[in-house]
Amino acid sequence: MDVHSLPGTDAQNGVSGTDIDSISDQMAKVRAAASSLLGKAENAASVTDLAAAVEKAAAVLKLAAEMDRGRSELAKLTEETSRLKYENETALKRERSERIRDYVALLTPLVTIVTLAATLIAQNWQFLRSEKDKREEAQDAQWQDAVKAISASGALSPAVVTLEPFLRSPKYGDRARDVTVSLLSNSSDQVFFNSLFGPALTPVSWTNIDRLLQLNRALAARGAPLWTKAFDYGKQDDDFNRLTKEELATFNYIDSAATVITSEIGSVLKTPRPPGAPTNLSATFLRNADWSGVNLNGLNLENANLSNLDLQNAELEGVTKFAGVAAAYTAWWEVRSINLPLLEYLTGNSKFVPGRAYGPRNEMVKQADYDKAVQRLTTHSK
Repeated sequence: MDVHSLPGTDAQNGVSGTDIDSISDQMAKVRAAASSLLGKAENAASVTDLAAAVEKAAAVLKLAAEMDRGRSELAKLTEETSRLKYENETALKRERSERIRDYVALLTPLVTIVTLAATLIAQNWQFLRSEKDKREEAQDAQWQDAVKAISASGALSPAVVTLEPFLRSPKYGDRARDVTVSLLSNSSDQVFFNSLFGPALTPVSWTNIDRLLQLNRALAARGAPLWTKAFDYGKQDDDFNRLTKEELATFNYIDSAATVITSEIGSVLKTPRPPGAPTNLSATFLRNADWSGVNLNGLNLENANLSNLDLQNAELEGVTKFAGVAAAYTAWWEVRSINLPLLEYLTGNSKFVPGRAYGPRNEMVKQADYDKAVQRLTTHSK
């Protein structure tokens, strides 16, 4: 076997080609020395010199023969080492190839399973998405039909009942509640209000109180002309004979709806107010509810109508926006705290009237009790 045909170099096999070449050079030098000694032997002057020269030449030639034999053995060792390394590398490559083949054989079914699973998942997702799209399209159509039907009717009817499923819909919930506010703002049917208000707008919290305030303001704006028409300034009381049958129905509807709404708002005001919570009660019609202990500090009460409320122990000291506020039939002097400007405003614009019933329970208030309460507030107000 030709040593140079095997993989790897002699340096990698532990024996370099330079070492073998060096041995050959040294052998050439030894032979040259032997030839020189033999030449001297031929020219020896005596038998003794001849014998010595021949002996030395023989020793040199022996050394050359041993070096030649060593070189042959070194070459054989180098060839054997190269052969063993080649066989070892071949065996490693074969083993690696067989291992890779085994891995491929093992992974092929797994890859097939994973691919099949991915395909099934994709198909299932597409199916579910398609079904969801179909349901949303159907719901869109139902919503449009419901809006059309509701727009044509202001009373409780099958068309209005179709609104209720949309109140639970993540997609249509807010829109359905907005439609509810619009319907209740323009209705005069108390049964309709009772049927729709609870499912659509309760429970009430700081997160959705704005929608109730929106409904309340709409009712207040609608009722203002009727209150003005019905009120007899001479008697300082309402005269319902001044209203038509339809106007009276609307008057009573607004009065009843405002009572329900005010009670719900009062329940929220009695809970801790989170940062960023709504603070605007302006232009509202708030009546006939228990607001005892509520904290109104920081709230805007401008042009609010506080009628027949129970404000015992309520906090009003921090109310700074109150221009136009009215507190008819409300014993506002029973509050726990109030600031001096607001106290002076209510004393002048929502005066105590002897013999008039106050609050949601229509309780009579004595002049002495009123005077004592105002004195207490004046003493502690700033």
